[in-house]
This record gives sequence, structure tokens and C-alpha cells, in this order.
Amino acid sequence: MLGRAARPLAAALAVVAVTVLPRLDVPHVSAGGGARLGSSPPVRPAKGPCVLRADRLVLRGARFRGVVSLRTGTGSVRVLKFTVRSLDAVNLDLTAGRGSAAMRLRARPATTSTLKGPGTGGVATFYVRRLTGRVTGLGGSPLPADRTVSVTPDAVPRWLSHPATRTRTITLAAATASQITQSGGRLSVRGLQLRTTARVPHGA
Repeated sequence: MLGRAARPLAAALAVVAVTVLPRLDVPHVSAGGGARLGSSPPVRPAKGPCVLRADRLVLRGARFRGVVSLRTGTGSVRVLKFTVRSLDAVNLDLTAGRGSAAMRLRARPATTSTLKGPGTGGVATFYVRRLTGRVTGLGGSPLPADRTVSVTPDAVPRWLSHPATRTRTITLAAATASQITQSGGRLSVRGLQLRTTARVPHGA
């Protein structure tokens, strides 16, 4: 059972779990100020813009599964599908919504947040509308001539989509993943900070 000090954080994280990534169930607060968010199968992408930023994003055991369509309340959207054994985000910064309805989740500076697939050898699946950054590692394969990339369903580089490409570790610096959705994994965040841009009425 959570202590009194942890309960407000758990309640706040439950809001993030629904608002930011609908795949995430109610979180469990772990020792050391971290939080772990469990996941369930995807139903639909998050409502509104959902953007993940990281100083470094490492996709371990990653495989690009192609461009797929996901159903939303307003119709289908084309997204990039990836499976990973784990995903590390250094200096995680996750924002969902826009304007006064936006919520922002940040990890403590200089920490690494990790999404891991379930069990031994399990994989997590995530979908993204746009992935940008500077490629700094391709699991030992030669780096592309243009290392600054902006991957979308209509612009998939050959080094990512080549049919002979096996699972590998992909590393991006200054990475941004827009409209991200995930399933089949557990996200661990250290030193989580939750903020909302909603303004408090004057005199409240």
C-alpha cells in the first residue's frame, strides 16, 4: 500500500496514464522516487498531440515493422510501427494536449527512463507519426550520409526500411517522437515531475 506522501503522486500519474498514453495503466510508485507505469494492449492513439523528447533515445533490439493504420475517434491515421526489446530516454520530456489542457511529464535531469518489454525476451510495440533526431548509432552498421533525419509514414529512409535489416540498436541524439503510442511494456521514470499549463484563476 502506498504511503500518504505517495498517494497524490500516484493520483497525478493516473491522470497522465489516461491523458498521455492510454496504453498505460495506473502506475505503481517504486522506491527511490521513481515511478513505473504498466501497459495494456492499444485501443487508439492518445487524444491530441503527444510529443516525447529526449537528449538521447536508444532503441535496443529494435525492428521497424512498417507503416500501419490506427483507428481514432476521428478516423484512421498512418503511423510508423516499431518493436523494441527496450527503449532508453535520457532526460525524458513528455507532453500531451495543447494550450490550457496540456500536461507535461519530465524525468529528473541526467536520468534515463526505460521502457522494457514484458518478461524475458519480450518486446514492446510503439507507434509514432514522426521521429526526428540525429542518428549516432545503428548497431555497428554504417551511419547514413545525412545523419539528421525526420522519419514519417511518407518519408522512410532505406537504412530503416531495408528488408534485410535485422533487429539492432538504434541511437538518436536530440530526438523527438510525435504522437507516440505504446503497448506491451513497462515504463520506468526516475524523479518524475508532473506539470499542467492550466492557469489558476486570479484570487483562487
